[in-house]
Amino acid sequence: MGHKAGEIEKEAHSCFAQCDFQKAGKLFKDAAEAYSLQKEHNQAAICFASSAGAWALEAGERPFYHSALSYEQGACQSELAHDYEYASILLKHAAICHEKDLDFGKFSECFYRSKENFRKYLANSLFSPGRNKHIGGNSPDSSRRDFFHRLGLWLSLTVSCFAWGHGERPARALFCGLSLVILSALIYTQGFLLKDGQIFRPDFFNAFYFSMVSFTTVGYGDITPVGLTKAVVILELFCGIFIVPLFIVALSRKYLRA
Repeated sequence: MGHKAGEIEKEAHSCFAQCDFQKAGKLFKDAAEAYSLQKEHNQAAICFASSAGAWALEAGERPFYHSALSYEQGACQSELAHDYEYASILLKHAAICHEKDLDFGKFSECFYRSKENFRKYLANSLFSPGRNKHIGGNSPDSSRRDFFHRLGLWLSLTVSCFAWGHGERPARALFCGLSLVILSALIYTQGFLLKDGQIFRPDFFNAFYFSMVSFTTVGYGDITPVGLTKAVVILELFCGIFIVPLFIVALSRKYLRA
């Protein structure tokens, strides 16, 4: 089977050299599927990527469906081979193809998966370097400066993932905001607030109201924080300044592209 896959790949390269991109795309895909059956996921990923490139050249100004599909299949093989960096690159190309076809739903999914694969690659390179495989044979720089650079990228992508799903999951921003409001309200019930010149310990309803007003930065002024409660308000205000715009932007990216 491995010999057969190699022969198909060789024929695909020949067709590509002769500018028969449609036949080359099909043959590269056949070779990739043959390699996949042999569990040679690295070579399968490369062949799927080659198939995508051939289909892209064949497409010209026409739909890029076949290219996008091949890139996605190649990414799946890269994931099986534990080369998450290459999978991220292939999914990014798939997202571009879907965007050219105005298929924004699939673009969103591929874009999100691309970011998640790169985050997984960074996590492995930081904490489990042996788990990362490199189809291209290049290993990441192991210098201390590069380590902190990759750590910063991983932290940034992790926050992005949970805060708003890299801009493609607006519900996450809404959930984060609501969770912060409820958590802050619970903390307020253990402290004191000031209303009409009198200090009182709020029940959950009043605490939730005050928390929501603080988070959205409305600031009616009918209830004000007292003592250590001010520190919680400052933190909630700071988070609200970022989370609310993230939700609005993510919602726009997700539903208003067309």
